[in-house]
Amino acid sequence: MTHLPLVGVRNARDVGGLLTASGRALRPLRLLRSARLNGLTDGDREWLASIGLRTVVDLRQSYEIAAWPDALGSLAVARVNTPPSLEAEDNPDATLFDLYLSWLDGSGRVFADAVRTLAGSAALPALVHCTAGKDRTGVLVALVLDVVGVEEKAIVDDYLETNAQLGADPGDIVFQYKINADLITGSLAHVRARFGSAEAYLIAHGVTAAEIGALREGLLEAA
Repeated sequence: MTHLPLVGVRNARDVGGLLTASGRALRPLRLLRSARLNGLTDGDREWLASIGLRTVVDLRQSYEIAAWPDALGSLAVARVNTPPSLEAEDNPDATLFDLYLSWLDGSGRVFADAVRTLAGSAALPALVHCTAGKDRTGVLVALVLDVVGVEEKAIVDDYLETNAQLGADPGDIVFQYKINADLITGSLAHVRARFGSAEAYLIAHGVTAAEIGALREGLLEAA
């Protein structure tokens, strides 16, 4: 993974370079992930234009978008909003892991729609984000990495990089809560227990086998 040279965006990195179990690497600057984009600077937009960014997948709810609108300016990108439900947050006894499982069980079609977007013929390079780039983005990217064959340790390492990227920020509550490996390994285990694999999970929610193949070809270096 590589940190991105974005001044106005936190938790921004490229998953390019991660290896699959078969030894293929993810192509650089094809799938990016970050926190919210409301702080993009002119220089940030110039850099995103220079890599040919085509798609931004925003996993936030409408009230988050209203509070922190993406500052993409005149960038010629497709904007896709696929927000998983946050209803589980209304339960004061719900843990962060409960929230992850509520997304996987109740918002499978949302994640599938995001993956179908990334598999599109003109979708990449793409950037996926939510508010902190931590939980919703973490779950979606983990599903994508698992589907293309990245080994679980590398998926976990990428997921946990958020802790180093964000740290505690007394001025912004969404950046204060750290994550741990059990959240993402437990989420992937939950998907496998119910569906057999992340690929089967996505197919059950509307992704086609052809789209899975296109996603792999779009993200992976040639064999």
